[in-house]
Amino acid sequence: MALEEKLKARYKEDLNEVDDVSELILDELVKIDKISDSDKKFLERFKSLSSISLNLLGLSTVQNLPWIPTLKMVRLHVGPL
Repeated sequence: MALEEKLKARYKEDLNEVDDVSELILDELVKIDKISDSDKKFLERFKSLSSISLNLLGLSTVQNLPWIPTLKMVRLHVGPL
């Protein structure tokens, strides 16, 4: 399941208005090896994002993480806490 659907299920919110979101916490949301093209398009919608947390998603690469000019911090922990 894509990040967007899992995030909607977790917070039970409509994610159409994401322009004001400055921090996105995806910790343990889903187990994925890489960021898919659809996940990349979803993340590109967060135009004001300054911080993203990708802890314990199972990522082996951040190659497809989109370029977000406002992004200042990426948290990525791959092993047990």
